[in-house]
Amino acid sequence: MAHAVDDTRPLAETESLGGESNPEILPQREPWRTILHGIGVAEQVIGAVLLLAILVLVIALIAQRYLPGANLPWTGEIARLSMVWATFLMAGYLAAHDRHIAIHVVDYVLGRRALGAVKLVVNVVVLLTCLALVYATWVLVSTDIGQVTAAAQLPLRFVNAVPLIGFALTAVRAILGIVVDDIPAVLGREPAA
Repeated sequence: MAHAVDDTRPLAETESLGGESNPEILPQREPWRTILHGIGVAEQVIGAVLLLAILVLVIALIAQRYLPGANLPWTGEIARLSMVWATFLMAGYLAAHDRHIAIHVVDYVLGRRALGAVKLVVNVVVLLTCLALVYATWVLVSTDIGQVTAAAQLPLRFVNAVPLIGFALTAVRAILGIVVDDIPAVLGREPAA
């Protein structure tokens, strides 16, 4: 049974009732729209799998304390790496839904064009930061000398490639936000998507 949302309610009340206040930022044209939505779904699935891995590994760590002879030192290391990987891989998804860490006070104070200008500056800073970090992590991955993690023996090239992917996906979402939302808002047009 579908429930209609009452548009006369305040925004905060609508959000608390399950209304989506931050839809995914997607381009209007295909196939990019489908590709980026698919990437967003993949990000959600990978994030959920990593959270499940953290849960299972932490339970295994606790169980090791009480089970005689159970000694799996790699469980703690993989749990910590999973938390870091989830953080980097979910950054692009959160940016696409405007769910990253932000203070939204200006959303209620500024007009549409001024708010678009503020968000444009924010997305340009995010883009430049992500591009610098993509370059730095690329150098780190490409100059790897074959080191491995202490307990799980995972190659550091693999461990450091995950943030590279996360920064690249966040940069793509920043570009998308600039093109789809921010520039049209500054110019006084409706968003393209």
